[in-house]
Amino acid sequence: MALALSIFGVAFAAFCVWLTVRIVNRKERWAKWTLAAAVAVPALYILSFGPTCWVSSRLQPSGKAVSAIYSPIVWIMWEQRPSLMQRVLFEYVELGVPRGHILDPNTGIEFH
Repeated sequence: MALALSIFGVAFAAFCVWLTVRIVNRKERWAKWTLAAAVAVPALYILSFGPTCWVSSRLQPSGKAVSAIYSPIVWIMWEQRPSLMQRVLFEYVELGVPRGHILDPNTGIEFH
């Protein structure tokens, strides 16, 4: 999983650089919109993780749908060594989860 995420990250960065060069050199409008979408879609994916967990904790405490849709983020939360990213994700999820619910690391995202 780490190798796949690394390869995807490098390819994404190269694509964004290529689009930036197209914008600067040729001032192409389609490149501006494509770069905006390429940056906005991943940002919205990450930002929607917290609210999805909050809703799931109330409607589907097993968290199976969240674990399936957000598997790269869940992988970062549970499989990596402790880091700032992990702490930020945990705080973000726990921000809207009802009191008394805790995250279960054994099953991905599961609320008890």
